[in-house]
Amino acid sequence: MSSITLQKLIVQGIAYRRTVEFNEDLTIISGEKTSGKSLILSLIDYCFGRSSKIDLNVQPELDAKCDQVFLEIRIGTEIITLNRMLKEKQSKISIYFCSYENLDEYTPKTLDIQDAMKILMHKLNINEYKLIRHQKHSNKKEIEVVSFRDIFRYVYIHQHELGTGDFLGKKSPFKAYKNPHAFKMMFNLVDVDKDTLNEQLVKVQNEIDETRRELFGLNSYLKDLDATNRLNLQAKSDKLATDIKKQKQLKLDALEKSRTQSNNNEENKLYIKLKNDSNEISNIILEHENKKRHLQLSVSSKEILIEEYLVELTEIEETLELNYKLIIPDQSVECPLCSSRVSTQLHNKVHQSTNAERTLHKIKKQISNKIEMVKNLINKERNQIEELDKEIGLLLKKQTVYNEALIEYSKKTDVPYLSQIDSINIIINRLTKNQEALKEGLRIHHKIDEKNKLIEDLKAAETRLMKDIEALQLSDKEKEKIFYFLDKKYKTFMERLKYDSTKETYIHKDQIIPYYNGASVYAHESGGLLECMQLSYLGAILQSKSKGYATGHPGFLILDSLSKYVGTLKKENAKDGESSLGNVLSIEKINDPEVYEEFFKILIELSEDHQIILVENTPPERYDDFYTKYTFYKGEKGLINEEKNEIEINEVCNSNEIM
Repeated sequence: MSSITLQKLIVQGIAYRRTVEFNEDLTIISGEKTSGKSLILSLIDYCFGRSSKIDLNVQPELDAKCDQVFLEIRIGTEIITLNRMLKEKQSKISIYFCSYENLDEYTPKTLDIQDAMKILMHKLNINEYKLIRHQKHSNKKEIEVVSFRDIFRYVYIHQHELGTGDFLGKKSPFKAYKNPHAFKMMFNLVDVDKDTLNEQLVKVQNEIDETRRELFGLNSYLKDLDATNRLNLQAKSDKLATDIKKQKQLKLDALEKSRTQSNNNEENKLYIKLKNDSNEISNIILEHENKKRHLQLSVSSKEILIEEYLVELTEIEETLELNYKLIIPDQSVECPLCSSRVSTQLHNKVHQSTNAERTLHKIKKQISNKIEMVKNLINKERNQIEELDKEIGLLLKKQTVYNEALIEYSKKTDVPYLSQIDSINIIINRLTKNQEALKEGLRIHHKIDEKNKLIEDLKAAETRLMKDIEALQLSDKEKEKIFYFLDKKYKTFMERLKYDSTKETYIHKDQIIPYYNGASVYAHESGGLLECMQLSYLGAILQSKSKGYATGHPGFLILDSLSKYVGTLKKENAKDGESSLGNVLSIEKINDPEVYEEFFKILIELSEDHQIILVENTPPERYDDFYTKYTFYKGEKGLINEEKNEIEINEVCNSNEIM
């Protein structure tokens, strides 16, 4: 049973980076309004595939400093980093199968949002569920997919949903329609017919075969690179990293001495500008060469894939030739008793298996289409390689011109330690190129690890599907057991929050939403009551995962602003000592402080087995030392805080120095 644990969120730009880390139990993020507290939750939601973009018009600090966000998570023992751009290509998510610190040694898998969410579904060992429904005002049918995003509504409760009638996106008919199905998917209560399960099983088995072919290609490429010894590669790369760091420090020392002794004349400035331009060209060439190597790897893998397809195609053609094209001529046989001749027409029997023949022709066509598709992809990538070669050639010519100019200007410059700096630059460039070659081999090794892990995940899905085919569906007795447990936990939480659980308080088995006093969570109007019902419901689901029932739930919870409906916050226009409870009923005025305290006790208990992230303006002080991880303030002390910038000035300025 897999769960997702959020480890850290990183917002990053060219000159700014800040990391927000999360506790494995309860994390409270407090502070003033508009300081960036809720933005953290929005960015988490964004990394988990939210369709809408982050509105940078209302986040000017984020817009000014950052252009991408990373979310490092752990699923079981595997660490994954999700990456999404803020200003361009927002429809894509890049997945690194490593921690944020090791990104440069891994090649990301960049996918559309839906495909990226499928990978998370695989990791949680659940499949997407397809619904067939009628289009509005039409007899036509359409297929809708219940996906990770539908399950995520049971994880992230936005501040405009908590304590309101929009719980679980109720106001959106498209979302509300799929909620019961998402719930069933989490609890493995979906009734699926055998044909559908078999179709899913075949799809998984085919993906296993495809991944094995890709693995073969990657291993072949490693042999071509002479990079099969992974430990040796890592040791050499680490040694080069140390050497590069030493040379860069020597360079900084020489630059500092140069600044203090240089006359800073115009020739010096021109020389520095030319040197920076030349270095920029070198960086672009290196980037193009990296892209070229990745494309060459992709082409090699696809060529091996085509060879596999051709073998399959040959086998199919031979089977068709042998069974359906070979004509056995009519023969006559003499009867040994009466000497009469009997005609035999064996070829008619050969052609009776028309269904099998049609199936083989269909498979042949599918393989031929795959070969054609892969060939087209290879041609496209080869064209890209040719374009990169042309660009690299032009850049090399341009670099030659710059180098000639540098030789001339070096004669006129008055920069002490110039020869020393140039020598260090040559050493750094050589070491960097050597390290990049080693990292290329390491990336392939990591990609092989990724493929092997994918096969493990697919085999787990294969095993589960086989079991589902055998059982087909849960017995009514098992369903009763699940809802009995949910009801029990839901009532217990409601009692702790000062509500009578004997008044028809339960979770509806068909609508699968919480009820209190015979009315659903969408029928009540009291914000305080709604919030209690919602938290009790979500808590019951989390506890059912601990019990082994809600295996498809991601296993964590994100909440925004608990105190909004329990009267613990002072109104913005309220004076010191003035009541902030407004027109709340008198009985709720009495219970609110106790309920608010009980909220935290419940969350702390739940966080023993499940990660919980809470945004709250002013949480109780007694919990600050243990659970309040960050406190943000308006303006420069919020999420975007220059004092918390993790990119040092010399990292930014280094590229502007003499290279």
